[in-house]
Amino acid sequence: MRRKGFMKLAAAAAVAAVCFLLPLKADAAELIHSDEYGDVYVVNSESRDSLVFMEDASGKVLEFMKESAGDPYFVRYNVMDASLARLKATASAIQVLDDNGELIASKGAAEIQQEVAAHLAVINALDAMDPQQQIILENQQLASLAALKQELLLQKQDSLVKMQQAAANGSTEEVIACQFAAAMYDQMITLSASKEQAILLYQQQSIPEAQQVLASIKEQAGIIQREISDFAVQFKQLLVQEIVNELVNLP
Repeated sequence: MRRKGFMKLAAAAAVAAVCFLLPLKADAAELIHSDEYGDVYVVNSESRDSLVFMEDASGKVLEFMKESAGDPYFVRYNVMDASLARLKATASAIQVLDDNGELIASKGAAEIQQEVAAHLAVINALDAMDPQQQIILENQQLASLAALKQELLLQKQDSLVKMQQAAANGSTEEVIACQFAAAMYDQMITLSASKEQAILLYQQQSIPEAQQVLASIKEQAGIIQREISDFAVQFKQLLVQEIVNELVNLP
């Protein structure tokens, strides 16, 4: 699995779990400078917003990732405002970026406070929404999660095919990488299924059970983040070795 394949895995992780550790190819909209969580990109990948953390997935950063993945507003409605309000409340500055990652504007304390208030207003509006309208939004999220699971399944199958090709070519490193990717896609499919389960429990008014599923989603997301983070270190080492091998073989 080359760098492109790993970034595809990174994008899928961000879509499935809202947060991710490493920068990935996407349309970055903002760079948040947080006093608690370091630099965090707000990006759009596969038509979904995600948070990309530049700090190690440990301590406060990992806990934020887990809490965001299991946030009921994100799980039920694919709305990130609760997480964004919490994150921006810790921001000292926010930079606005264009599609090429170039700085086009900056936001100071007053504007950041206004944005935090706007995010909280969205959450209050969802809480005050008519139950039938909530169900409509939840059903839209169920349809989106079903499509996401199909996409993740296709990506898993693609990884398995590439793994077989790598094995035939005698590329041990690529076999390991593709095997890891397939396992991660499996975990992300499971995570998406857990979100579906939580939504259905909310629709049945089984709130305590839904909250238990949300807690399991947080733990699943934490496992995914840690495993991808650990593999990223190995992956970088593989890239360095590949470059060295290419240099050695130059005429």
